[in-house]
Amino acid sequence: MHKLLIISYFSLLVSTLAMADIVFISDRDGKSNIYVMNDNGSRVRRLTNTPFYIGAPRWSPDGSQIAFHMDLHSTDPHKPQQYDIFIMNADGSHQQRLTDHPSLDTSPSWSPDGKYLTFDSGRSGNVEIYIMEIATRNIRQITKADTPDDFAANPEWSPDGTQIVYEYSNGQRRHIYVMDVDGGNARPVLKKPRTGIWGGGLISLGPSWSPDGQHILYSESEFVAGQGRVADTILIVDKDSRQLQVLNPPKRWRVEDVRWADDGEALLFPGIPGGVNDFGLKILKIYKYHLRSGQITNLTDHPSNNWMMDWTPHTSLSVSSRKKLAIQWARLKNVENNPFRTSSP
Repeated sequence: MHKLLIISYFSLLVSTLAMADIVFISDRDGKSNIYVMNDNGSRVRRLTNTPFYIGAPRWSPDGSQIAFHMDLHSTDPHKPQQYDIFIMNADGSHQQRLTDHPSLDTSPSWSPDGKYLTFDSGRSGNVEIYIMEIATRNIRQITKADTPDDFAANPEWSPDGTQIVYEYSNGQRRHIYVMDVDGGNARPVLKKPRTGIWGGGLISLGPSWSPDGQHILYSESEFVAGQGRVADTILIVDKDSRQLQVLNPPKRWRVEDVRWADDGEALLFPGIPGGVNDFGLKILKIYKYHLRSGQITNLTDHPSNNWMMDWTPHTSLSVSSRKKLAIQWARLKNVENNPFRTSSP
C-alpha cells in the first residue's frame, strides 16, 4: 500500500514538474500585460503591471527569462510610438531595458546560448533585422533593404544557432525567408510563391522554428479587394527538402501568430472561430491544435483578448523532441476527423 502511494505521489510530482509554461499577452485586466499559464490553460498568473502597450514575449532557451517589446509612449497620444526591447526574469522581476532609440525596436528572439537577441528596428530608415549582444548592448545590422519599400521583420533564431527565419517584404507581398546569422545566403523557404485560392493577395506571417530546427511554421492570410481578409492557412515547411504541408483551419477561422508547443507535438495560435475578417468585433482566444489527434483545445476560456504566446518546457524534465518530430508528417496526414484539412502545396 505504501509503495503504491509512493509511486502515485512520484507520478504526480513528475507530471507537475514536467508541466510547461505558455507566456502570452492578455487584456483581461483592462490593459495589455504579460501572463503565463500551464500548457493546459491552468494556473494563469500575471507577470507585469504596466500602462504601456507590451507585446511579443519570448522565453529564453533555459526558460529563466522573457524578452519582450514595450511602447513607452503609448499612454501619451501626442508622442510618437517608441518601442524598445526589454528582458525580465521568468517571474516578472528585474525588468531591464536593452534598447533606447526613437525608432521602433520590436519582435525579440533569443540565440540558443541565451547571449544574444535578434530583433527588427527602423533605426536605419527601413525596417531591418539586428543582433544585440546582451552583456555589452553592442548592436549590428544584418539585413539591408534593396529599396525604400522593402523591409525585414519578425526574426527568429534557429535552434542550432546558424540561421534566422524572418518576414521579408518586397513592397508587394510578404514572404518567409531564411538567412545565415551574418545576414548572408538569404533565400525564400518555398521553392515558388503560392497563389491564393480566392484569387487574392497572400501575406505570410510569424515564422517559427520547430524544436529540432528541421521545420518552419508560419501562417498565411489571403486578402481580396473589396472583401478584405477572406482566408487563413497554417503552413509547415521542411527546411532541407522544402516539402510543404498545408493545414487549412476550420472554415472562416481567423488565425494569428502560430507557434510550436509540446516539443513539436502541437501548435498554438490565437484565433477567432468564424471571424476571419471580424477582428475588433470578436475576441482572440489561444487554442492548441494537437497534431496526433487533430483536436483543438481552447486554453483561454475568458472574456478577454489573449494573443502573442510562446511555449517552453520546464528544462529539468524536458524530453528530446527529435524522435517525436520524425513522425510528425505521418500524424498530420493520417489523423481521423481532423478539423485542419491537410493538403499538398
